[in-house]
Amino acid sequence: MEELTVRDWFILVGLITGILYGVIAQASDFCVRRGIADFAEGKGLASATGWLGAIFIALPLTQWMLSERLLDESQMVYFPESLSWWTTALGAAAFGVGMMLTRGCPARLVVLSATGNLRAWFGLFVLGISAYATFKGLLAESRVHLQQTATWDLPTESIFALFPEFDRPLVGIGTIVIGFFALRHGLSRSLIGGLLIGALVAGVWWATAILGSDDFDPINPVSLSFVAPLGETITYVQLASGLEPTFNVALIGGVILGAFISSMIRQEFQWQTFESVADHVRYFLGAVLMGVGGILALGCSTGQAITGVATGSIWSLLVTIIIFMSGYLTHARLLKSKQVSTN
Repeated sequence: MEELTVRDWFILVGLITGILYGVIAQASDFCVRRGIADFAEGKGLASATGWLGAIFIALPLTQWMLSERLLDESQMVYFPESLSWWTTALGAAAFGVGMMLTRGCPARLVVLSATGNLRAWFGLFVLGISAYATFKGLLAESRVHLQQTATWDLPTESIFALFPEFDRPLVGIGTIVIGFFALRHGLSRSLIGGLLIGALVAGVWWATAILGSDDFDPINPVSLSFVAPLGETITYVQLASGLEPTFNVALIGGVILGAFISSMIRQEFQWQTFESVADHVRYFLGAVLMGVGGILALGCSTGQAITGVATGSIWSLLVTIIIFMSGYLTHARLLKSKQVSTN
């Protein structure tokens, strides 16, 4: 039997991670967008406990790996030496708007697609094509040019590492504060899902860091993200005979498989589609905004708001704030428009 290469192991880790994420997210109804929407509707933070729970677990574990040098900031996409502040902020704002228009972030759409939701499938295809066109396709040259304007020099290490004498106490205090807000509403299904997803984020960092440290075939560690991987997966499905599978492709495929299995076991698989042309337009616009915005912002509500924040990247924190604010304002505006139309 032929021995598995490092890249083979990465693919296997991606597949297992995807299956676990799909099962957890489907069974727990994990959704970052819902927390923002409910907060905009005046319902408090109860629906945001899943996201808070993910940070509660992922943050201290990721920071421990960084402090022990199991992870290296220089190998992560979350610590660029410089970044165009305005294109990144614009991308984050666009992503927040798109997330509310499609009623789900990329990760949520992948999970919903596996449960028979044809709206989610439509959104995924548009999102994936938009993302890859921005990343490596027709819009790539323009993107690179724009990202070279108005750049800021950024810290190339975790925000906690900027205070070496207090880094661990700061991580501890931050974790306690997050835990307080996460647990104040009780141990809900969403919170349990978030805790497990947080552990998954940290676990994937650890596994890929260990596997990727091979002297002969080193690969940078990775963890959960969904915008660029969706575009990569769509490209792979079309050109599989000429491309090698990757962690990202295996991750997306695994999420679909895991969510499908979970929905069948829980008897929640149901075909659903659009009710009107207006819904089609809304999902199309939202998916384009998420695809383009996610690439400009270097991540999504999972890649930046969970995986990135857990690394202590100051830019991930700022991107997350912009995504959440944009999503909040968009949902508030949609609510107001709906109220006006019904009066």
